[in-house]
Amino acid sequence: MTERIIRAGDPPLAVRVLECGAPAGVPLVFVQGGLGEAIGWASLLAELREFRCLTLDRPGGGLSDGVDFLAIDVRRLAVDVLAALLDAVEVERAAFVANSMGAWWTLQLATERAARVSRLALLGCPALLLDSTAPLPMRLMSIPVLGGAMVKLMVPSSATKAREVPGFLGHPKDVGRRWHEVEASAHHRFGQLPNFQRSWRTLLRRFLRPWGSNRAMAISAAQLKRVAAPTLFLWGADDPFGGPEVGRAAVEAMPDARLEVVGRGHLPWWDEPAECARWIRELIARPATQVG
Repeated sequence: MTERIIRAGDPPLAVRVLECGAPAGVPLVFVQGGLGEAIGWASLLAELREFRCLTLDRPGGGLSDGVDFLAIDVRRLAVDVLAALLDAVEVERAAFVANSMGAWWTLQLATERAARVSRLALLGCPALLLDSTAPLPMRLMSIPVLGGAMVKLMVPSSATKAREVPGFLGHPKDVGRRWHEVEASAHHRFGQLPNFQRSWRTLLRRFLRPWGSNRAMAISAAQLKRVAAPTLFLWGADDPFGGPEVGRAAVEAMPDARLEVVGRGHLPWWDEPAECARWIRELIARPATQVG
């Protein structure tokens, strides 16, 4: 695996980019949900080694710069960062694999700079897709004073506690127990970084409300109609951010999309990495006219 730091956004932010897999393979860009720490993709990256796998710590998360999401144009940041990543690795057009808030980011690129996105694999409910929102504890974290205290309480205090996170996201309890010690430790340690709490708190305040979502940030049916790239939704049966019916409504709104139910929780590859990898390979291999 190789690592580089690029600069993107206005003002410029340092963004950590990681590359693994086959250097001559078809490029796949992975954009994680939450604050965007690339570690979340570990089990799926291991299944897709024949591709040139590119991923990043989204600004706000991991070893990238922190962000006050209440003080920036998040849509502009999403497009600028993902386009800058493609420029930095000298890829004009790529397939994207994305989850939750990472899917929200990727859909901004797919509608604003469609020529740069060849395929979309969206794993789990994209953030604020149509009428979806987040579980109540996350919505409560969007309340200014209460939210700050809740963020501090809910950040895993150890690697052992980090193993409990998948259960909150709709996964069977044994998912976190199966993590390698290094993976569990990374999930814990990223939450202890100096920029984590401000970035997470302001992200939630920008996108969520105690009663639902910030409608101004939602992905609408009209936006989905503008997504030209062939799209595959892989959706956990018990995704707490929105059930498969949300994905089916999205498919109906899009020109070239399909949905498959895989796994249980919000990050389907945590449940079924090999099955998710199989569907992604099929998406990449199909001619555009056969997807959907």
